[in-house]
Amino acid sequence: MRTGTDPREVAMSTMNTTVRDAAPSSLADGPWIRSRKFDLFFLTASGALVFLPYLSYGLLQRLGASTATASLIVGLAVTLVVGGPHMYSTYLRTALEPRFRERYGWLAYAPLVVIPALVVIGSFYAFLLLLTAFFFWASVHVTHQAQFISETYRRKVGSRITTLDRLLDGAVILGALYTVAMYKFVTGRFTMGSSALLFPEFLKHIWVAQAFTAGFAALFLYYVIRTTGEIRRGEASWPRLLFMAATVGLAFIIPLFDNLDVAFQGFNTWHSLQYLALTWFILTRQADRGEIGSGFVRGLSGVPTTWSSSPSSSFITFTTTSSSGTSPRCRRRQPATADRSGSLLGGRRSLRSSSVP
Repeated sequence: MRTGTDPREVAMSTMNTTVRDAAPSSLADGPWIRSRKFDLFFLTASGALVFLPYLSYGLLQRLGASTATASLIVGLAVTLVVGGPHMYSTYLRTALEPRFRERYGWLAYAPLVVIPALVVIGSFYAFLLLLTAFFFWASVHVTHQAQFISETYRRKVGSRITTLDRLLDGAVILGALYTVAMYKFVTGRFTMGSSALLFPEFLKHIWVAQAFTAGFAALFLYYVIRTTGEIRRGEASWPRLLFMAATVGLAFIIPLFDNLDVAFQGFNTWHSLQYLALTWFILTRQADRGEIGSGFVRGLSGVPTTWSSSPSSSFITFTTTSSSGTSPRCRRRQPATADRSGSLLGGRRSLRSSSVP
């Protein structure tokens, strides 16, 4: 699903503060954001879910549904189960949080009016432009969240994080997502439903896609070499490497599918589940520290009371409670400590001292 104070956070609904707040302080957690089981299940291994919408799409067609109907059912199902809850859960930490409203004033409410208005106007007068802008912004949003999850893993092992680290993580994810997509853009085959997304005519040449591929290959090679150096210096961790490998690999694979509308619902499923899991984790920690100003949000926070918030968060509550071996009634509330940067960090653990089951 950070320390930025740019008001654009309000409209972007990204993970600016999410991931840094998510890093626990216990040394026992080692290089993991919450715990080994939580991270592997919700942040990394859950990447297998990207194929579920497409498999469901194929199954529905075999059962007699038309292509359009199958695509619509899959889209609505993803929106109901994870996409919608992931979007609206943002308000638990923004518009519904008194401290956030105090900090941003009217900007806390602006997205509630501006974004729906732009969507309605765009739907009537510039639908293709709206669809193209939506896809581009969604790809940046997904990359943004993944990049900051990677950054949190870096912080968990005490690595010094530079602007280049952030840019490279984001560039390699976004580059993987657009490498295959670029071939479809230049040939007019990048479609959502029956609509081909906008792409500049003067760039619709195969050499543009080939140049992009060559550029990404060079970037990826540099990234691998640089990461190898981090491993040798003990600055990398298995959790981050596993997460980045899964993210980059799946980002490259998704555009290969014919029905991109359904294929990207798979990426949306994974992204939304990550966001919901991290939001659940953050709210429980903030409740433990008494940092939630809204009585309503406090009532939804923590293991004992999140069962009724939504189907997806109920599932997250059940699985995280089970994996941690604690019951809702006996969960201990322990204060967390922050380092000077405001991040809740654990001890230094590297590839040389951490292990993966």
